[in-house]
Amino acid sequence: MNFHVSRIATHLDITVMRSASAWVLALVILCGLIPSGGRAAEGSAPTPDDAKTFNPGHSMHGQVFNEGPRRRARLMAGMPEIRFQITTTNDLARAFFLQGVGQLHGFWYLEAERSFRESASRDTNCAMAYWGMAMANVSNPTRAAGFIQEADRRKGPVSRHEKLWIEALTEFHKDPKRDEKDRRREYTRALENIIYEFPDDVEAKAFLVFHLWDSGYKGWPIGSAQAVESLLKEVFAQQPMHPAHHYRIHLWDGEKDESAIRAVPSASKSGQSSPGVAHQWHMAGHTFNKLKRYPDMAWQQEASVRVDNSQLMADRMVPDQIHNYAHNSEWLVQTYNYLGQAGRAVELAANMIEMPRHPAFNTLDKQTNGIAYEKRGTASHGRRRLMETLLRWELWDETLRLGGTPYLEPTVLAEEQGRRARLLGLAHLGKGNPDGAKEQIQAIESAIALLREERQAHVDAAEAKAKADKKGRGEIDAAMAEAVKRTSEPLETLENFIEELRVGVDLHAGETNDLPKRLEALKTVSKERLAGMWFQIGNTNQALKLAREAVEGGTNQVHPLAVLTELQWKAGQKQEALTNFATLRGLSAWMDPQLPIVKRLGQVIAAAGLGSDWRPAPSYPVDSGIRPAFDTLGSFRWNPQPAPPLAVTGADGKPIGLETFKGRPVLLVFYLGGGCVHCVEQLRLLAPWTEAFRKAGIDLLAISTETVEGLGRTREKAGKDGKVAFPLASDPTLASFRQWHTFDDFEGTALHGVFLVDAEGRVRWQDIGFEPFTDFHFLLPEARRLLSLLQE
Repeated sequence: MNFHVSRIATHLDITVMRSASAWVLALVILCGLIPSGGRAAEGSAPTPDDAKTFNPGHSMHGQVFNEGPRRRARLMAGMPEIRFQITTTNDLARAFFLQGVGQLHGFWYLEAERSFRESASRDTNCAMAYWGMAMANVSNPTRAAGFIQEADRRKGPVSRHEKLWIEALTEFHKDPKRDEKDRRREYTRALENIIYEFPDDVEAKAFLVFHLWDSGYKGWPIGSAQAVESLLKEVFAQQPMHPAHHYRIHLWDGEKDESAIRAVPSASKSGQSSPGVAHQWHMAGHTFNKLKRYPDMAWQQEASVRVDNSQLMADRMVPDQIHNYAHNSEWLVQTYNYLGQAGRAVELAANMIEMPRHPAFNTLDKQTNGIAYEKRGTASHGRRRLMETLLRWELWDETLRLGGTPYLEPTVLAEEQGRRARLLGLAHLGKGNPDGAKEQIQAIESAIALLREERQAHVDAAEAKAKADKKGRGEIDAAMAEAVKRTSEPLETLENFIEELRVGVDLHAGETNDLPKRLEALKTVSKERLAGMWFQIGNTNQALKLAREAVEGGTNQVHPLAVLTELQWKAGQKQEALTNFATLRGLSAWMDPQLPIVKRLGQVIAAAGLGSDWRPAPSYPVDSGIRPAFDTLGSFRWNPQPAPPLAVTGADGKPIGLETFKGRPVLLVFYLGGGCVHCVEQLRLLAPWTEAFRKAGIDLLAISTETVEGLGRTREKAGKDGKVAFPLASDPTLASFRQWHTFDDFEGTALHGVFLVDAEGRVRWQDIGFEPFTDFHFLLPEARRLLSLLQE
């Protein structure tokens, strides 16, 4: 770990409060959230008196802290070197502060706040720790203002340098009603003043660059990107591996594509400067994407996936808790496809589907008021990219196999079901089975009928709301028309899918008379596939025209080049085909050699005088940087982690552990005792689902913070309107709550939690938070899906 620990004189004897709960009490009193002399949790479940101050599971700081970090920070490997002198006598407070600053530079705001909170827990008078918390809430000005006020109250004994930092941010957040441009202009001047008075302050220069770039998205565009670049050069002159390489990538990513070349020096160092921060690896991929350097892009994105997986598995998080995880992963699948790495693309997309879904992030089967909806999370992105990969590379056998598995499961979402049916229909056609395609046409027609029902539901809801709001007839009609638009594009897409399959069926039957007009009308088919269809009906010119357009629109992508080469060879344009194959070969180092289209290029490969080893060896340009071995960054695949130990006591006084369930899956519900009204309601809501979970082979156990004696009273409360047939267990010391991370380390209180543990003792699904999870209508089918994946 590479931390720069400053050797500075302290300006005040600081009493370090090492206890997290003691720090919380001090902060809560200072914030005025409870009066002096009020009570805070001391490492146990809230008592009835505590409940008068805050709801069980909720933060004592108030609502804004409920979503914040609830677990203590750890000093993490791979954080950047940061040089920032602060006033504290506590080395750990300093180390966590420096870690937080490094995480700020990587936009890792949740972890940054966690680090700064840890710093403050080690030294409650560390003013700059509160400045850091404010900086970590760049998108939440209300929380940022509260934190910087706490820093301002503590600035008395700090150095002038620290006071300038605190006062600059205090002034920025003082009056949020002031014109933001004025506030941003003044903050710019304040950072410039720090640089003027402390010319060696590399952090002031780095954060000024970030502020200028960020202001470009807030109505104050950068006047000269080159001027900002000059400031970055000063940063790197002082500290060549400063994490501000991230900012240079963003700076030129916002300019014209050809400007991306200016960011390459930083694209080769951004991840290396902060190897433990996934986003630093990811952002270099933006630069290489603009330059069409897809091998480099894939390397950066895979590095990001691996670092994220390392943290997810080490800290027992679910993938969608990292905001950029789904985006980076699905983009990596797409990049693999650009390179022809279809096997790698399928593997990653399938792994994304294997990840747990949560209604807060994504779902494929949730319904509200009869209207199906979808949120785009990791599993949803994985499904979409998997279908694209199978279609692009004509992996028909794999498509039909996966069609009967959870990886391509049916869904109530009309458009999604239509996409699935289209893919299966094309796979049947690819295998010479037009009857199978006709069955999938019927499936799309059913999806269209469902979508029309949804359209009517949207229209009715829009009309009802407009009338309830006392709108006039014209406004009501406009609201209804807008509701119709919501389904117009999906309906058109599904209708195109049907026509695409019908064209395929007619092509198979040799009925080509009216196909030219029908092909021209298709809007959902790629140019590469359309080129092949035109070639089938004998229009070689149109086929080659579309294939060339696909190549022009897919610079440095192997698939369009392979299609053009194949069609030119079939058309008798042998020399042109060999010329394009030479270009294809230069890009094919990562291409899977067993793909159907590669096999069809066998004659071209032979004519070029090449054998089975026709692909060049993989290599990267020198300016890509010095890269670490992938396995030092983390695992390529996300895997569910072994469950922590469980040692609780049943209502009969006997010990209960995971071994009690004899290798059966179990749903664990951690709740905060019978005095928690929401917990009792959670148990009541779960009770009717008991038998359904058991039929799915899943046992249930609810674990409480209360004593064994209190379990009976809770069962009586929860069973008032229906019997609670699942067992309850006691954990009054909160030992298991801590081990399962259903515990707020900063405030010393228990949290709500639900976990699905499979028969092999791995956590397949979880929810931890300040409120109990109650959507068992979602959880039961999701549990079935996750457990069924074990059988594939």
